[in-house]
Amino acid sequence: MRRARIAALLTLVGFGIAMSPAVAADAGQTSTWCTKKEQVAILGTSADTGYGTTGYQSATDTYAPTTYGWTTKIANDLHAEWNTTTKNYAHNGAMATDYFPGGRWPDTTGALADLTQRQPDLVLVDLGGNELIAQVDPAVFKANLGKLIDNIRAARPGVDILLSIYAELKWTPNPWGGQTQKYFWSQYATSIYQTAVAKGTALVDLRQYIPPAGSANLPNPSPWLADNVHLNDAGNLAEYGMWWGWTSSLGSIC
Repeated sequence: MRRARIAALLTLVGFGIAMSPAVAADAGQTSTWCTKKEQVAILGTSADTGYGTTGYQSATDTYAPTTYGWTTKIANDLHAEWNTTTKNYAHNGAMATDYFPGGRWPDTTGALADLTQRQPDLVLVDLGGNELIAQVDPAVFKANLGKLIDNIRAARPGVDILLSIYAELKWTPNPWGGQTQKYFWSQYATSIYQTAVAKGTALVDLRQYIPPAGSANLPNPSPWLADNVHLNDAGNLAEYGMWWGWTSSLGSIC
């Protein structure tokens, strides 16, 4: 059984996994994921392109398949289980505003129009890390994330949406953010949680499964790259277990 293999693999890399979505997906509406399972879309960052995993190569800083990248693994398993097609719009460095008109890249600004055409049954949204790095006000990020959720639902009315809170990365001064840290990851995580509650989406929290970057109690192998921002092969395996646990658990009871 696939989930048994996942549990064994995660034990080898020092993690346990259990799934308990904090918020019911699109409460009061018929589940699009349960109904069809034909299309999944991913809107995210370098956490979702395969960056940091062995073999990642992309001339455009977008998704590229790798052996251990969580998005590759879940796309393969969704296809094997339900013949699902996955479209990954993630871009290294992306913020919520990059998925609006005027965003920095055509692949992110064009995502909503493509969603309108493809009509996915489940949309995974994994954002916030780059807002921390750039020290965007968490209240501004919350407003932008809420607007993005509204835009996704306008493109695909009633679609199931799954938000995530990324593992606690470590902020360091950088060229495109401030030199002084004013905001912390817990504030962005709270913004994501509050958005999930307000918008009636499902939510998964990777902080339950991966220790904070730079902490003293990291397992061996560590789930983090040396930059303390990106998850490596082991970290991606744990993240894959989280996402697959939600999609497969819901899929099995539909």
